Amino acid sequence: MSFAITGIAAEYERLRNEGVGISVPLHQGPWGEWVLRLADPNGVVIELVEWEPPGGI
Repeated sequence: MSFAITGIAAEYERLRNEGVGISVPLHQGPWGEWVLRLADPNGVVIELVEWEPPGGI
């Protein structure tokens, strides 16, 4: 399951401070999107994504 959000860096820090198990830490893909992944207690993978406009605008 994937959710597009804004403010992903702050959300990443909040989740880490809450002790959430993050399976793929926050990183930026070569095409510009920021992404992190975690799993809920049932094993459902949750992906949080923030897209950067082309050219970083």
